[in-house]
Amino acid sequence: MDNFEQTISKIINKKINTPIEYHNAIKTAFKSKKYIAKHSPAKILATTFIGITFISSIVFAGYITYEKIWKEPTKYYTYQEMINSLPSNNISEEEKENLITENEAKEIAINFLNNLGYNIDSIERIELKRNYEDEKSSYYMAKTEYNYEKGLMVLINSNDGKVTYFNNLDLKYKNITPDTISQKEATDIANSIFKKLGLEENYEIYNIKEEISSFNNNQKKIWGVQYYKNYDGILNKYESVSISFMIVNQSIIYDTININTNNEKITNPAIITKQEAIEIAIDKEKEFTDVEITNASAEPSIEKLNTFIYQLENEIYNTDPNLNGIYLDTENIQRNVWKVLIQHSNRNNENTYENYNQYIKENQDKYYYIDMTTGEIIGGTTCK
Repeated sequence: MDNFEQTISKIINKKINTPIEYHNAIKTAFKSKKYIAKHSPAKILATTFIGITFISSIVFAGYITYEKIWKEPTKYYTYQEMINSLPSNNISEEEKENLITENEAKEIAINFLNNLGYNIDSIERIELKRNYEDEKSSYYMAKTEYNYEKGLMVLINSNDGKVTYFNNLDLKYKNITPDTISQKEATDIANSIFKKLGLEENYEIYNIKEEISSFNNNQKKIWGVQYYKNYDGILNKYESVSISFMIVNQSIIYDTININTNNEKITNPAIITKQEAIEIAIDKEKEFTDVEITNASAEPSIEKLNTFIYQLENEIYNTDPNLNGIYLDTENIQRNVWKVLIQHSNRNNENTYENYNQYIKENQDKYYYIDMTTGEIIGGTTCK
């Protein structure tokens, strides 16, 4: 992997809240392998999303019916099976009929860059690539220089024309000493940048901090600000905007801007009560262990389907087919959930377990994601 690919993959790959115990297996998932194997620039956005589903059925609440979203995950037992399931890197002419054109993508990129304060009048490189995060979509990569590792880069959703990512690739090569500014000043600057993006206003800052960026022993202090979309008081980490910048001689120098949006609104209503969700989680935890439950609490949240609880139920701990494991693939769905925390005391001794995963199953504190509408357990994670 060249420097360009390493840089972009590191910055824009979306992170998934998966338990650390399963990280090594999950990180080898096939969508990532697909783009690495192909040596295609599409690897920039190829990420792995893990979900969890049950057999489809209907839940009744009063006079309204709600379809359950839990379905059995698709299982892949070999690497080749996974590769065969993916669409071609090539985007057909029929698909292109429903996409914005290259010229439209260039215009969008130029307007975006100029809104940030650049004086850009042309795009030197434009490429249409498959987006393996969502196999039905694709993106344009627009660059102000033909060289992959130089210039300004903008990624554009080819379906709706929305900018999803910006990167100043030249910045890592420059020896720059940023101005020292306060967190309050950084917040005000980030908010001014956010307004230039033309997004809805119902985002709020979740995190802001100054970090050290290092490339080829060239270190810089860069401010990073992360916004989450606010859904009636619930912050959705999956709809986020990340802005990285520095101030040099009182001028804004942009590093990266990452925009994650969701075109499908999260509207599943709260039918299941908080107490009902807690009881569902407790009942499931009692299937896993006899270790005493000392606390159970819940809070509203927005989460994606994942396979954590499914793996515990079926004792599927190896998800890498290259190591004789089973890869589990499900839909990328966000839902309103009750995030239920189950905690234990008087845990069993870890040394008495030959299989560490069994220790996790029986002793680890856990979060359960209980769908607010259907009452299904749609995922979870460990709690450290």
